[in-house]
Amino acid sequence: MKFTACLSIATLATLSLGAFLFAQATDIKEIMAKANKAGGLFPQIQKGLKAPAPNWANLKNDSDELVSLATMLGKTKPPKGDAASWAAMSKGYLDEATALKTAIAAMNKAGADAAIGKLATSCTGCHKAHKN
Repeated sequence: MKFTACLSIATLATLSLGAFLFAQATDIKEIMAKANKAGGLFPQIQKGLKAPAPNWANLKNDSDELVSLATMLGKTKPPKGDAASWAAMSKGYLDEATALKTAIAAMNKAGADAAIGKLATSCTGCHKAHKN
């Protein structure tokens, strides 16, 4: 009886972990969609920062998730281009997302706006080098 209960718990834990990992963004297209498409985190953060009184709690949650996605992005392989370039560009993206998160945590609107500006200009170079 104890063995069956332990086996059931272990199976449930394994399935739950698998479902959690599957729900995470796993490829570049999915990461970019969650981060940058209309309704994604980046546009939501941009919109939130334009508000007269930003909702810092919501912005913090969104920036935390953006950093998570940027971290996952660096663990993927680019569809084309040099691996060293990919590592450098994805690290730059993560660094800027982290700067945004830090500014938002400090409720520093000017710092957050500066980080948003840098993130917004990082797309073209990376896409030219690595996007199919």
